[in-house]
Amino acid sequence: MFKQYFKQAIHALRENRLTSVVSILGAMLSVAMILVVVLQFQIKLVGYSPVSKRDRMLYIYSVNTKSKDGSENNNTGLSAETIRECLYTLKKPEAVTVTAQNSHVISIPGKRLFEEYTVYYTDPAFWKVFDFKFLSGKPFTEADFNSGLPHVVISDKLAGILFGTQDVVGRDILVNNVMPCTIAGVVKRPSKAGSEAFADVWMPYTANTLYTNSGGCDGMCGPFGAEILAHKLSDIDSIYAEIQQGVARYNAGKADFILTIPKPFTHLELALGSGSRYGYNRVGWGEYLKTTGWVLLFLLLVPTLNLTGIVQSAVQKRRPEMGLRKAFGATGERLFTQVVCENLIITLIGGVLGVGLSVVLLYVGRSFLLTKDTVITFGMLFQPLLFVAALFFTLVLNVLSSGLPAFRIARERIVESLKDANV
Repeated sequence: MFKQYFKQAIHALRENRLTSVVSILGAMLSVAMILVVVLQFQIKLVGYSPVSKRDRMLYIYSVNTKSKDGSENNNTGLSAETIRECLYTLKKPEAVTVTAQNSHVISIPGKRLFEEYTVYYTDPAFWKVFDFKFLSGKPFTEADFNSGLPHVVISDKLAGILFGTQDVVGRDILVNNVMPCTIAGVVKRPSKAGSEAFADVWMPYTANTLYTNSGGCDGMCGPFGAEILAHKLSDIDSIYAEIQQGVARYNAGKADFILTIPKPFTHLELALGSGSRYGYNRVGWGEYLKTTGWVLLFLLLVPTLNLTGIVQSAVQKRRPEMGLRKAFGATGERLFTQVVCENLIITLIGGVLGVGLSVVLLYVGRSFLLTKDTVITFGMLFQPLLFVAALFFTLVLNVLSSGLPAFRIARERIVESLKDANV
């Protein structure tokens, strides 16, 4: 039966070429615009090098410090002291790393430059949490970190700008034109879409006393965020319980302030819009769909109305045929299924073309739709989520655009169907 519907759909495509082309273009544009929204979300959510473990990642980007006399209440980042006492002691996670981002002028000895680059102050566990591709050299070591040695990893792009080659291990760079650092390794520059790992220079935070000295709030305030790699995402409650135990021990030794570390965010929560540096807000699917859902609905319904008119016109031309089929015993259910299935061929063709167009639109508009100068890779785009979303919205578009005409033709009386279609 479905094979016959397919043949009839192909015949209709050839017979009404202009109508078919308009229908396919309408479906293609609708699916493409929806998938651009899906792709934006997908790039924020899914894993790809060097952030391939996002499905097991937990994040702490803000903590609260409150004075015991009630005079101060601060939302801030973690300090080196709170990291050491409350996070590095954790046993439940696979790994815990911390990062503090800054922008510094990077130059080389004997050549003063003024271009600023993103610098991450971090620790050796960073290279366990994130899977960078090393083009030469290796990460700075635990010994480098403990000794506060300024051994750094730089991106291949920065190596090319400064030295004209990636073979730069052992050479020196200057941070802010004054702080000499030795290059330990060179990695492929990550995309800005993986913002939790993006930088051009990664160095031990122990190499800079601004990051190791105790901050305000009785040593609790600092510039760091934490990325925790769980063995599995379901460990979040046990990990948070262990964090709270560490915080309780830490607070017991403090006279003036109380530290509160909130429950870590999952990567899905961040992709939905939760949290920020020094923010606690959690966004769920309901709140996310209140904003994004209306956009998707608009992008879906506008072309659906046009396609419904086109399908209705095509069905009207076939009223006598449908009437004859009813006269010879075809049920309304079967006619409904036929119209929907025949239109599915058109929307599937439009859906396939829409996938390609969405990728082109995202690439062309990446500076506007994503972060400026974001590099888009194959691994970011071609994920199962994209194809599941494409199939889902194609099927929804098909049902919405062909459902009403199909329902009308199925309900119509035989005598009405056999009248001249233009009457």
